[in-house]
Amino acid sequence: MWHPWIGERTSCFYCRLKFCGATLATCLSSAQRRGQCGEARAVLTMSSLSREASTALAIGSAVTLALAATWYHQQSKKNQPPSKWRQVGQLSSLWCYPIKSCAVIELKDALCATLGVKNGLIRDRVFMVTREDFEFKTARTYPSMTLVKPKIDGVVVSLSAPGMPDISFSIASLAKEKAAATVWGQKVEVQDCGDEVAKWFSQYILKAETGCRLVYYPSDMSTRSVKPKHKSYTNVRPKDAGGLSDFNSYMIINQSSIDDLNTRLPEGTDKTTALQFRPNFVVKGNTKAYEEDDWKWIKIGETIFQVTKPCDRCIFTTINPQTGERDPGMEPLKTLKTYRQITDPARRPFHGDSPIMGQHIAVYKEGRVSVGDAVYVQA
Repeated sequence: MWHPWIGERTSCFYCRLKFCGATLATCLSSAQRRGQCGEARAVLTMSSLSREASTALAIGSAVTLALAATWYHQQSKKNQPPSKWRQVGQLSSLWCYPIKSCAVIELKDALCATLGVKNGLIRDRVFMVTREDFEFKTARTYPSMTLVKPKIDGVVVSLSAPGMPDISFSIASLAKEKAAATVWGQKVEVQDCGDEVAKWFSQYILKAETGCRLVYYPSDMSTRSVKPKHKSYTNVRPKDAGGLSDFNSYMIINQSSIDDLNTRLPEGTDKTTALQFRPNFVVKGNTKAYEEDDWKWIKIGETIFQVTKPCDRCIFTTINPQTGERDPGMEPLKTLKTYRQITDPARRPFHGDSPIMGQHIAVYKEGRVSVGDAVYVQA
């Protein structure tokens, strides 16, 4: 029998047991006469509820999928470079620091690879001075390290420092065995550069015959993970950690911010230079002081960068790169702490009282850059 409620022929469980396949309409008629229709009604009620629940579930699933799609679209758009750019200045300096904490090599042009600035075998922060147990050493403790000048010609690395004879070694002749060096608690596979150059650094830094090693990072990719304290910055990726850098492959600084800082220093203090902050890129032009705090995307030459996080500043900034001596008044760090600290309560715990100056950036699209190139940011 055709059921008028649901538009199809059906039988209920009660009917199938008691009336051997009687149709639901017959069952109801019989059950009403016998006062036994409760189960049939319950079956119909459950069927109706089941349909309503299925409909609600389908609607809920559709809404969830729509929201997820919207979020994904927004995130994808957020991680795409802008379609419009505005020029903020020119690239006035292009700097590479082959040995962590040692002197700069000034470049006229370079390839910006994921690991860092590259010009032939000149690469950013791929050498590092360590203790005998391969724990890293920096100029924070040994300021005179900033006076060690590297020169790289093909595979030959030459070093000079005040009061020391020049020394050279070949990258091609380094031992193939890997050692595990430590950078801020993270293990990194490196190659030891040999006893001769280790003795040279020990004599220069420690005034001893032993105590230092020099290591080399041979890979083109970073092997380090993102530290928990940096994960609040969602653009930070493990592949952008650099070879032996403190945090990131690249850092950019705005000359206008340096100029403003110099107006705030106590009278009689030596003027601060951009080199004290050890950036890879210095931007000079019609920029406002600290406008780099709002930059999200940067384009220089063929290369597109994404800003990852502001750069924390430490005692390293107090070292004069020309003399290798620390400022007696701890400037400019002392002044920076008076006005350049993170105020966001969600991120302040990860920065502490370290002031910020400059921005860490990561390569989105590899390419070449040259001194004098126009620098653009998102419009």
